[in-house]
Amino acid sequence: MDTITTTVIARRLIRTIPREALPASAAVDALHMSANLKSAFRCRLTNPALFMQVNQWCEENDLAVQVDQEGFVCVARTIELATKILEVDRGVEPHELTLGLLLGYPSCCCEWVARVGESNIDGLSEQMREWLFVGEYRLIDPSGYLDGRSLICHLPCSPVCSASLAVARSALLFVDRHRLEPGFEQWSDWFCLHRANESTSER
Repeated sequence: MDTITTTVIARRLIRTIPREALPASAAVDALHMSANLKSAFRCRLTNPALFMQVNQWCEENDLAVQVDQEGFVCVARTIELATKILEVDRGVEPHELTLGLLLGYPSCCCEWVARVGESNIDGLSEQMREWLFVGEYRLIDPSGYLDGRSLICHLPCSPVCSASLAVARSALLFVDRHRLEPGFEQWSDWFCLHRANESTSER
C-alpha cells in the first residue's frame, strides 16, 4: 500500500469513528492506529446493540474486530491479534504486562502497571492527578483520555517518562499534519501548546 493511500485511510479512520457506539477515548486510540503507533485497542461498547456500527467502520478501514460477551471490543490490524487480546484480557492469571505490550504501550509503563496490579489501576489514575507535568512533558498528561483529547492512551510510569514522550510527540506530529482535517479539531489545544513551546525555545 503506497504512502498516499495509507494517509487517506488514516484520515478516514478518525473522521468516521462510530462515536455513538464507542466511548470518547476511542478517538485517541484511533489516532494512534492512524499514526501507526499501535496495532490494536480495546474498549467497551456504549451499547452492545451498536456493535454493527463498529464492525462496518472496521470493514471500511481494513481492520479486524472481535467482541466478547461483556461488550468489550478489540479493534486490530488482524483478526488474530484482536482474538489474542480478548483472550489474554479474560485470563485469570495476572496479565497486565502481556496485555499492555499487545496494546502497544511502552514497556516501562507496562511493567509499572504490572507491579501495581490491575485492581489498583483506578487508584493510579487518581494519584496521577497530583503529578506535575512540566514543559514538554505536559504532552504525556493522560487526564484528557476519557474525553478523547489526550495524546497518549496509557498511564505513563512517571511524569518524566521519555518513552511516553516519544509516543506523544509522534501523535502530535500526526495531528499537526492533519490539523485542518475533520475530526482532528479535538486536539487543537495541544497544537497551540506545542507552537507556544516552540516559540519559547526559539527566544
